[in-house]
Amino acid sequence: MLICDTHADTLYGLQDTARDSAKPFDVSVQHLMEKGEEDVRVQALALWTGPEGLLGKDVGLIDREMQALQSLESQGFHQVTSLADALPGQPNYLLTIEGGEVFIKGMQTVDAFALWGVRIASLVWNHENPFGYPAVSGSNLGLPTLGRKLVRHMNEQHIAVDISHLNAAGVRDVLKASRKPIIATHSCCHALCPHPRNLTDEQLKAIFDMGGYVGVNFYPAFLHPKSVADLDTVIDHIEHMASLGGAKHIGMGSDFDGIETHPTGLEHAGCVYALLDRMRARGFSHDAVVDFAGENFRRYLDKI
Repeated sequence: MLICDTHADTLYGLQDTARDSAKPFDVSVQHLMEKGEEDVRVQALALWTGPEGLLGKDVGLIDREMQALQSLESQGFHQVTSLADALPGQPNYLLTIEGGEVFIKGMQTVDAFALWGVRIASLVWNHENPFGYPAVSGSNLGLPTLGRKLVRHMNEQHIAVDISHLNAAGVRDVLKASRKPIIATHSCCHALCPHPRNLTDEQLKAIFDMGGYVGVNFYPAFLHPKSVADLDTVIDHIEHMASLGGAKHIGMGSDFDGIETHPTGLEHAGCVYALLDRMRARGFSHDAVVDFAGENFRRYLDKI
């Protein structure tokens, strides 16, 4: 089985010298290889621009994260730009970007990151930049001209446009501006948990209708109003998205190594098998589980 996860912040954690060295990582060779050679595991690893957007203490952050990536590669992590290149029996990774600040110096930076193998990038994280406004800001402003230009250039470079952190007006404008299906790498349903980072039914339907993709986030604060969750809470969001036409357009976007709490039973990347087993117990068909696990993402990425 192909098993894909479209978001993790492991690279930031690896370069963070203030992180407790005794704290285990959610994503590791051991966790991804829980079933040995039975499955093909693909983990998206985000280059995060940090809370200051590559300013102040975050200067040089991307370089440090790329150095951290080398340590993972020395452990056997294998980069893929197409899921057809993913190998069984070892951890595969897909490189992504979280925060458009990396593109501020010009559109040529998009070309450079494409050469590095980046396949997905978000316009914003949790602060405003020249390309857009974050969902948590409460802004009603849409994409600036530069944001629309960035979307089109990412389309040309086969980099998927990630709207997980974008505000509602920005999502509306990306849906209009993008010539290719868009992605929300790590988001949940606003109807079930009214957090500003979550997507409304209208937004979800629009993403699904254009052939886009949504990775379900495992952060309890996005899953339940009381910030408590288990496997069934995650599956409630999966079922809701499927009811909106998303059965062929959804998968996992865990946010591993970027969340301080986890749903009970989903504490690390090796636990995704428990989620798939629980989906079967809840009545999901074999094909539906296979699609959610990775086939939906494979079909999506082939369109970009």
